[in-house]
Amino acid sequence: MTPELDKKLVERFPVLYQDRHSPMSQTCMCWGFDHGDGWFDIIWNLSLAIEEELGYSHLQERWFLLKKVLARNWNALIYKLSPVRQSRYHMEGNGTKERPFHQVLDSRDEPKWDERIAQFLFGKTKKIGDFTMERMGIKEWRWDPNTGFAVEQVKEKFGTLRFYSPGNEKITRCIRLAERMSAVTCELCGNEGQLGVRTGWYSTRCAKCAPDGWKPVKED
Repeated sequence: MTPELDKKLVERFPVLYQDRHSPMSQTCMCWGFDHGDGWFDIIWNLSLAIEEELGYSHLQERWFLLKKVLARNWNALIYKLSPVRQSRYHMEGNGTKERPFHQVLDSRDEPKWDERIAQFLFGKTKKIGDFTMERMGIKEWRWDPNTGFAVEQVKEKFGTLRFYSPGNEKITRCIRLAERMSAVTCELCGNEGQLGVRTGWYSTRCAKCAPDGWKPVKED
C-alpha cells in the first residue's frame, strides 16, 4: 500500500494500528499494510466495524496512546541501560569473528555512567550464560501496560487478505468477511476481481490488471 494510504489509516485509527512503527522484534505491523491499494476500502470499513464494536471514547483513546508512548520510551531506556552490549570489535569491523560477550566485558575500558547505572540496577556478570533477560532482571523492569486493541499484522497471502488481531466473536466474523471480500476485489485497483494464479503465485486481479499468463482459479 502506498505511504499516503498507510498514513491515512494509521492517523484515523491510531489505537488499532498503534504498533505500525514499533520494531520488528515486537510486532509484524512494522511492515505496514503489505498488500495493494485496491483493498484500502476493505481495510477501512473493517477498521470502522472493529472501532464501533470496541466503543472506545475519545478520552480512552488518548489515554491508550499516552501509555504507549510512555511505555515505549521507558522500555527503550531500560534496554539501553542493560548490560547487554554488542561487541565493539564486531561493530567497528576490526575482524570477521565476533568475540564472546564475556571477553568483551573483560577487556573493555572503565564503564561509562550508563554502564555503572546498569551494574547498580541489574548487577555485574561476566559469564556469557548469564546473558538472559530473566537473570539480568530486565523483565521485571519492563512496563507493558494495556493500550487497547492492537492489530498484529495485515498482509496478502495466497492471493487474499490476512488480518491478524485479537478480538471477540463479532470482530472475528468481520475479519473473515473482509478476507472473503478480498477474494473478489482486485488487489491493485479495487474493481471486481477474481482469484487466479501465475507461475505458482496466487493473486486477485481484474481483467485489466491481470498479468500475462495469469489464469483464474476454478471454484469447486
